[in-house]
Amino acid sequence: MSKFSRNDPCPCGSGKKYKKCCLALDSATRQRVHPNPLAKELRFIPELEEQLDQILQRLEAGAGRAVEAELTTLLLEYPDYHTVHYAMGVFHGMVLKDGESAIPYFERAVALQPDFAEAHYNLGGAARQIGELVKSVDAYRAAIRHSQTGDQVAQLARRGIQDLEKIVLTTTHFKSLEAYLANGRLFDEAFVCLQEQKFDRAVTLFRLVLADSPDHVASHGNLGLALAGVGQRAAALASLDRALELDPAYAPARGNRAVIEQMKEGEPFVPAHLKETKYYLEKSREEA
Repeated sequence: MSKFSRNDPCPCGSGKKYKKCCLALDSATRQRVHPNPLAKELRFIPELEEQLDQILQRLEAGAGRAVEAELTTLLLEYPDYHTVHYAMGVFHGMVLKDGESAIPYFERAVALQPDFAEAHYNLGGAARQIGELVKSVDAYRAAIRHSQTGDQVAQLARRGIQDLEKIVLTTTHFKSLEAYLANGRLFDEAFVCLQEQKFDRAVTLFRLVLADSPDHVASHGNLGLALAGVGQRAAALASLDRALELDPAYAPARGNRAVIEQMKEGEPFVPAHLKETKYYLEKSREEA
């Protein structure tokens, strides 16, 4: 994950870097043409931007954790400045190799400045790193949408989407990236319902996911939890057994099965220590 475009020569031909020339004007223009009620007026502090640029350059030169204290101090001093969050996200992704911990910083950066193309692009890379492909594609598309036509960020984001499409087409049964994304969004909605203990809705949605993706381990495992929540002990155990059949190393399913065996058929069962999981995120951690 790297910083792109803001240091490129400004397309207006001034000879200055884009960030020091037309960045603020372009952002304000886009906000007028495509109003975003969540966007704040662009704050641009030249001295802070220069300090952050130097930190990012040091990171790219291999400074590693030597910049952590400096970034932490800046984050405390400027908690609502988009580029500070962006730089901290780059630190987590580049130095700590932790896409999961980088994501909240990039998300905060784009929440503060929605047309921050580089932050969207790096958010896409961090999400891809942990297997969150829906989030990754959405972020890459936002990077393209907020980029200058043909600039480096847009090119890299398009390449990222193309790479993800190849992965989907060669490693899954889905015939298109869009079909895969639709199924992934359905899983995400089901997962939220499970966390909120909306078990009937979660059962319906996980079954819809499995109709299109019958070997989706996480859906079988989490369907078991949702079925337990509505009192269907036998069906819950069958779902967990299927998850373990597909992946015998799926430890949460094994632990949840042992707990659900204690329930009685027809009685909703929601012990506090049942563990719903985003299986592919956990797998990415194991493989890291």
